[in-house]
Amino acid sequence: MKPLMIGNLNLKYMMYNIVLDNIIVDHNIVYYNFSCSKELDEYFKSKQLFIEYPDDVSSVPLSILSIPFIATFLGISWLENTNLYVDELDRTYYYSLREVRSAFQDMYYNVSLKGRVVPCKIVHNNVVGCGQSLLLFGGGVDAHCSYIRHKDTISHIMNIQGWFSNMDACDTAAEADRMHCHEFSERMGILFYYVKSNFASIVNANIFNRKFQSLLHDQWWHGIQHSMAFIAISIPIAFLHSISNIIIASSCTKGRVKPCGSFITTDSAFKYAGEGNVLHDAFELNRQGKIKVIVDCQKASGQPYPLKVCSFNDRNCCECEKCFRTIIEIIAEGGRIQDFGFSIKGSLVAFFADVMNRRLGLWGMSFEREIYWKDTIKRMKENYDNIAEKEFVDWFLTYDFDKEQIRSRRNYYFHNFFSIIKRKLFNHK
Repeated sequence: MKPLMIGNLNLKYMMYNIVLDNIIVDHNIVYYNFSCSKELDEYFKSKQLFIEYPDDVSSVPLSILSIPFIATFLGISWLENTNLYVDELDRTYYYSLREVRSAFQDMYYNVSLKGRVVPCKIVHNNVVGCGQSLLLFGGGVDAHCSYIRHKDTISHIMNIQGWFSNMDACDTAAEADRMHCHEFSERMGILFYYVKSNFASIVNANIFNRKFQSLLHDQWWHGIQHSMAFIAISIPIAFLHSISNIIIASSCTKGRVKPCGSFITTDSAFKYAGEGNVLHDAFELNRQGKIKVIVDCQKASGQPYPLKVCSFNDRNCCECEKCFRTIIEIIAEGGRIQDFGFSIKGSLVAFFADVMNRRLGLWGMSFEREIYWKDTIKRMKENYDNIAEKEFVDWFLTYDFDKEQIRSRRNYYFHNFFSIIKRKLFNHK
């Protein structure tokens, strides 16, 4: 970028550019080929974004298909003062971006969000709503709670996996998510859509985080990209099937967790194709409250209601903090963990005493204990008479997690000292 010289001032007179060169639609696969200013090259691991949909989307207007491309790189545009050029863009989505940026600016008030989305042509599309909703569905607590709350209107659930490097890549955890969601959709008699993309892996998040994490107090994926990309990628399918309501489950709770990229003010600002809206659901409920919705639903039906909460395993391992957190939440509501996809035989106290001895030192749980565990402990105490696993509750409420974590960590370092040193030396090189 050449500087503009005015006296002794050095002014930038050119913005950076990201240009969507073309969109290639091959039945159900959309390829986005793009170029950018050389100053932005370091952000991109590839110059081709791909999305594999379950349906043929060749009839979807290019102005709608352009939306996922915009959403994937919108955060870079804002923070690097960059023009995002596309040939065509949906009118409703284009004008909603003003409110979207305003919502993010309120969240990240100590940085200036600039940049522009520049469509050569703005197209008025209109999705004629049929009273149905599409739920973005990962199979965890948040998504299941939102399904139960809105099941009368939900006709489609969609699981989007964005960490693939190419079309042929496979991922065990993603496949496990797909299977869980597919099985759930068959039980509930609703349509399930699985979407494969590289939208999450195409950006070099390390570069972004190095530049902006200290200013945003958050990282690229969590603080900026994930929900706006999820929403955008679902819009072509919603448009194709005349769905005017996209539901995304809240991951934050009113007054309890600092905002992230998926927040009630940001997600609900997105609009598309005239009547298309986004509902950020269950913001008023904390995680324990969402578990109550799920446990009450399971008890009312009398049927198992399996959850999958492990993000990077093909099943619930029952040995990570997230599994443990979900287990204690279910128990606090008087539920049986076996009804929710957690396979533990015998005494819960013996099982978790062993887990804590082996793995507690590896858990990062200070945030979780502060934000989530307090609600669960409160619920355990007020619902104690209705809990079957009283022995486990008594053990949990008196267990010294701070002391045992220190002991477990020391034990881990002692037994793995040489492998840790070798790994550090190798990574350093």
